[in-house]
Amino acid sequence: MFHYVPYPPLQVPAMRSAYPRAPMTYPPVDAHSFQRSAKESARLVADASLITQQISSSLSFAKRMMEAAERADTTIVIRMLKQIGVKSNIDIRFSPEGIRIYLSMTSSKLFLLLQWG
Repeated sequence: MFHYVPYPPLQVPAMRSAYPRAPMTYPPVDAHSFQRSAKESARLVADASLITQQISSSLSFAKRMMEAAERADTTIVIRMLKQIGVKSNIDIRFSPEGIRIYLSMTSSKLFLLLQWG
């Protein structure tokens, strides 16, 4: 029969008392780039909404996109998305399960995964 003997608790000195430190100082906050990123994100969300609305409302559009994806023809898929009014940069990845659409601008990115299998 095996009997478990627990290890004794570690005796570690408190870090604050052993190594006194000055409080961290940070540079002043500049929210302009954060605000710009939020504005760009709103545009990316609008583009994503445009894509999902077009695919869900047009069976022929969805079929053409899937057929191009079967041929791994990213150029045609990107052209289709640009034709419906997508303004952001687009990168596409296909898999047997679906399509990954990466929308990006200077300060923000949005990832959209749509499954078809």
